[in-house]
Amino acid sequence: MNRGLWWLLWWLLCWPLAAGAADDTLTTVMQRLAEVKTVEAHFQEEKNLAMLQQPLHSSGELYYRAPAYLRKRTLQPQPEDYTVDGDWLTVEMADGGRRDLALSGHPQIQPFVEAMRATQAGDRATLERFYQVDCAGDAAHWQLRLTPRDPMATRYLTAIVIQGRHGWIDRIETLEADGDRSLMTVTPR
Repeated sequence: MNRGLWWLLWWLLCWPLAAGAADDTLTTVMQRLAEVKTVEAHFQEEKNLAMLQQPLHSSGELYYRAPAYLRKRTLQPQPEDYTVDGDWLTVEMADGGRRDLALSGHPQIQPFVEAMRATQAGDRATLERFYQVDCAGDAAHWQLRLTPRDPMATRYLTAIVIQGRHGWIDRIETLEADGDRSLMTVTPR
């Protein structure tokens, strides 16, 4: 039997085992994240936009309270506050402007919110409703690659890559369809 045929046979036999291991890892990661009821963290974010020569940097605080409260409070370079509570997103800007949006009425926003919130909640069903979820690594050091299921979302978003350890999210990288990307690193408070 030639070498190529051996590799094909090996791959066909081992692929279900690898897929099963990834599914087991995803199940364990989701369980560990679901055990975390509150998070208070610092974040640093770097956004690389095609239209700018230098990346944009911001920093602030993240808060999560199970099962559906998520807040991103940017402190630098200017204050901004994004709070999701249930189906509502509240945006507060430095100039005092405020907007309240129902997520169900804004299908272009909801996948971004659920990438973070459903992951932190360990809510695999919600995550898989919005994304194809690919898991790599093991429960101690894992990576989730979230690829949007909705064709409308793929016009804006290529993927979100979330990395973590045990029940903690360390990094969130957002890859947009136009080539822009952002990388958020998260550290405990």
